Amino acid sequence: MGLFLWHIRTPRVVGRAVTPDGVEMFIVQQCNWSAEPFTTYFVYRKPGAEWRKFYYDHQDIYWHRCRASIDTNAHVAVFYRGRSPAVTFAWDTETYTLHRWNRTTTTYEGLPSGWTPERSVFAER
Repeated sequence: MGLFLWHIRTPRVVGRAVTPDGVEMFIVQQCNWSAEPFTTYFVYRKPGAEWRKFYYDHQDIYWHRCRASIDTNAHVAVFYRGRSPAVTFAWDTETYTLHRWNRTTTTYEGLPSGWTPERSVFAER
């Protein structure tokens, strides 16, 4: 139990992918330390730009890791939860699809300057 608490004490990268042209994409999860266990976001950054995020869930269960596949011809990355697609991201149009709710959007939230997926909390701008 102590090892698990140590593991979730800070925001964690659950999945990652990088395109050949340098677009970085991550699934990041942070423990809420409440009855709503985890907040999960998809974050991305194009080369030279600030990080941006899309909502995934604020009442999520623990997500250990996920697999990602990249289709460089279609400019699409798919992140999987188990065997099912969870998120699809078209990096050329910055279009995010959350599969479980069948929602597609291009409306992202910016993250503060200097934010990184590995060590920062989700402070709102």
